[in-house]
Amino acid sequence: MALATFSVSEVRVAATCPRVSYFDAEHTRRNKLKTKSVTRLWKAGAEDTACGSLFHNAIESFNRLALEATEVREALAGDPEPRSLERRLRAYLNRYCVDLDALASRPPAQQQAFIRSVGLYMGELADIVGDALRRGKPADEILYQLFGDRRRRVDVTFQVGPEGEPIRVTGVLDYVFYDWRTARQRILDYKLTPAGEPSNDLFQVALYALMHHIQHRTEADVGLLYLHPERKMLEMSWDQVHGQRYKLFDLLASMAAWHRYDEKEGTGLKPPGEPSYCPLCKWDQNDQCLKRLGPKHEGNRLTHWAQAALGLQPKDEPAVGVRQIEGPARSWGNHAEPPSMPSAMPESSPLRTLESGSLKKSIVPPETTARTEPPLLPETGALCVGTTAQGALNVRFSLGVLPTHVAIVGAAGSGKTWMAKVVVEEAVRLGVPVLAVDPQGDLVQFLRPAPEGPGFSPVERKLRHEFLSRAEPRVWTPGSSHGRRLCLDPIRLAGREEIAQVSDPGRRQEEWEGLLAAAAAQLVALAKIGGETDSQQTFLFQVLRTLSAKGQTREVNLLTIAAAATDPAMVALDDPDQFIRKSDREKLARKLNGLRLGPSASLFTGGKHLDIDAMCRPDVPGRTPLNIVYLNALADDDQKHFFVAALAAEVYRWMVTSVEPVSGRPSPLFYVDEARDMIPAGNAKPAAKGPLIRLFTQGRKYGVACLICTQSPRSVDYNAFGNCSTKLIGRLESAQDLERVADWFKTEASVPPWLPNRKGAESGSFVGRWPGIAATLEGKAFRSRPLFSLHEGAWSPDRLERELAAAQPQQPTAP
Repeated sequence: MALATFSVSEVRVAATCPRVSYFDAEHTRRNKLKTKSVTRLWKAGAEDTACGSLFHNAIESFNRLALEATEVREALAGDPEPRSLERRLRAYLNRYCVDLDALASRPPAQQQAFIRSVGLYMGELADIVGDALRRGKPADEILYQLFGDRRRRVDVTFQVGPEGEPIRVTGVLDYVFYDWRTARQRILDYKLTPAGEPSNDLFQVALYALMHHIQHRTEADVGLLYLHPERKMLEMSWDQVHGQRYKLFDLLASMAAWHRYDEKEGTGLKPPGEPSYCPLCKWDQNDQCLKRLGPKHEGNRLTHWAQAALGLQPKDEPAVGVRQIEGPARSWGNHAEPPSMPSAMPESSPLRTLESGSLKKSIVPPETTARTEPPLLPETGALCVGTTAQGALNVRFSLGVLPTHVAIVGAAGSGKTWMAKVVVEEAVRLGVPVLAVDPQGDLVQFLRPAPEGPGFSPVERKLRHEFLSRAEPRVWTPGSSHGRRLCLDPIRLAGREEIAQVSDPGRRQEEWEGLLAAAAAQLVALAKIGGETDSQQTFLFQVLRTLSAKGQTREVNLLTIAAAATDPAMVALDDPDQFIRKSDREKLARKLNGLRLGPSASLFTGGKHLDIDAMCRPDVPGRTPLNIVYLNALADDDQKHFFVAALAAEVYRWMVTSVEPVSGRPSPLFYVDEARDMIPAGNAKPAAKGPLIRLFTQGRKYGVACLICTQSPRSVDYNAFGNCSTKLIGRLESAQDLERVADWFKTEASVPPWLPNRKGAESGSFVGRWPGIAATLEGKAFRSRPLFSLHEGAWSPDRLERELAAAQPQQPTAP
C-alpha cells in the first residue's frame, strides 16, 4: 500500500467536509493529475476578497527582508509607541514589498480591503515590537526573534492508522516567532476570509503547531488572525493543542481510509458530508454527491485515538518521523569545483574509502596524488584548516576571526568533530589557550598524537611539528579522579573591586548588576522548581544583591542563599512576597540544599577548584594549555548540564572582571562539542543554555571565542548560531537543514548554487563563510586538513584512566 501523503491544506478541507476531500482525491486519481486537486471552501457571503495573493506576497517579502533591512532597524530605534512604529514599518513595506502596479489594477473595493488588511497585520506586529522595546530588548534580539526563525516547512509522518499505518503530512507555516508578551514561541496563521468556521481553521494551525513541535521541539502557542472583512484573533495554548492531538490522529487515519473508499463496490470507509457547504460546492452540482455517496449524514469516521484518550482501549502514543532527503552520495571532487571548471576533478576520478573510527573520508590513490606544493606558510597568524581540489593547503582564516565565533554543522559521520578538532589544533598552534567541553569522550584523544601520514606535504609536516611542540593537553574530570579532579563553586560572585577597571560608575554598576542577574538566572535554572522563573530570578537577584552589599560579612554560597530563601528577614529583605510566594521560596531553598547535599555535591568537593586564569597558564613555558573537561564520568545529563552551566558562568565572570582584550587575538577558545544537548533550539531550557548563550552574545567584546559543532542547523538555539560569523557546513541530510542553511547564506533572496550538493556530500567536505574570506573560496567546497592528534571512538572513563597512566611527554620530530 502506497504511503498516504497529504498537505495541511488537504487536512483542513477534510476537517471541514470529508466528502469534498474524497472527491478531490478521486478526481486527481481518475484524471492522473500531477498536482493534486484541492478545493477552496467558501460559504455564501465570502466572495469578497482582499487581494489575497498580493497580500501574501507582500507579507512574505517583508518577513524575508526585515532581518537585514536598515530602514527596519531605524524604525525600531524611533518612538516605541505601537502606532508610531506601525507607520514606520508600513512605510518600508509599501516602498519595498508591495506590487503597486498589480494593486492599482484591482477594483477599488479590493484595494481598500487590501490596505485595511495590511494595516491590521502591521498593527499586530507593531504591538509585539513595541512591547519588546518597552521591556528593554535590543533591536538585534527583536529582529532575530521575529524574523530569524526560518523553520517554516513541516514534513512529518504519523503512524496513526488502525494498525499503525504511516500517514505523511507536509505544509508551510505563515509565521513562527517568539512573543515576549507570553514568553512563548508562537505560530501565527493569517486569513483573508471571514471567520465562518474558525474551529476548522484552528484545527489547521493546531496541526502546524504539533508538526513543528515534532521537528523542532518548540511547544508553540498558536494564533489565528482574521484580517478581512473584519479583524478577529483566535488563540490556543500549546497545552490545548497537545490535548487535542487525538482528534488530529483520528482525522488523518480517517482521511487515508476515506480516500480508499470504493464507490462501485461500496467497500471501505464512506466519508460523511457537511450540508452547510453544499450551496457553493462544485462537487454537489446536479446532486452528484447524493447520487454517488448517498445522503450527507451517511458515512463514518475512525475514532480509535479518541477512545484511547478516554481510556476505552489501550493505545500508546503514535510513532512519528521527520522526512529526510534521500539520494546517492557524490564524490567530493565534484563538489569542490563546478564541473565546467577545467581544474575540477571529474566524476569518474578513481576514489577509494578508508575508515578511521567513525569518520569516513575519501582519498585519491597514490598514483593520482601528484601536486605542486606552495611555499611554506608565512608567519601570518592564519588558521590553516583545509585544501581545495587542487591539493594546496590554502583554506585559511585569520586568528582575528575566532572571537566572532565559529559554528560547524554536519550530519553524523560528516567529519564535523574532525573539523572542529582541526580548528582547536590551529588555535593551540598559534598560542591560543583552549577550554573544550567533552560530553562523550571524543576530545580527550588530544592526549595522543596521530602518526604522520605518508602523504603529508612539507607544509602539513611543518604545521604538525608546530602543534605538537606547542600543545599542553590536560584532562579535567569533575566529580571523579579519572583525570585531574575539578570542583566548582556554583555561585562565585565577583567583588565590586574586581570590576574597578570599568571607569564609568554607571557602567560599573550595570556590569555588577548584570553579574548578579546572571547568577540568579543560573540558580533558578539549576533548581528547576517550575512556575514563574522571572519572579524567582527577581527574588534571588535581591537576595544576592543584599548578601554581596558593601559591609556584609556572610560568605555568599548555596548554604547562605538557601537560608535567605527560607528566612528573607535574615538578610533584611523586606516584603519578599512582592517578588515570590512563600511556597516557592521554600521550594527554592529545598532544591538549593539538595544541590549542596545531594548527588551533585561531589561536584563541589575534592580536587582543584575551577580557576580560568590557571587554565590559561601553561605549566611549561612556551606551551599552550589545551584543557579538556571530560564529562563522561558524571552520573547523568543533569549533572553534565549543571557543571557546564557553572563553567560557562565562571568564564563569564572571569572575562568581565579579568580580561583586557587584545585586538584581533582571542583568549581563550571555548569549545562545546555536540552543542544541541546544551543549547537546544526552541523552548527547552537545560541549565547550561542561558549561561552559554550569554557567552555567545557577550564574549566577542572581551575576546573570548566560542566554537560549537552539531549535526543539524535546526537543533541549536538561534542566539548561538546568530552570533557565529564563521559557519562551516558539511553534509546535510534533511530538507529542513538545507532550508536553514539557505537562509544563512543566500544573498538577495538567491539560494547559493552549492547548497544542493551538500546533500550526500562526502565526509570531510565543507563549504564555509567567514569574515575576510577570499573571493576564490566563496562557495567552494574544500577538504579538512589531516588531524595531528588521535581521532577514534569515544573513550570510556576506564580507557581514559589507562591512557593517562601510560601517557608520556610528547617528543615531536623536526619536519
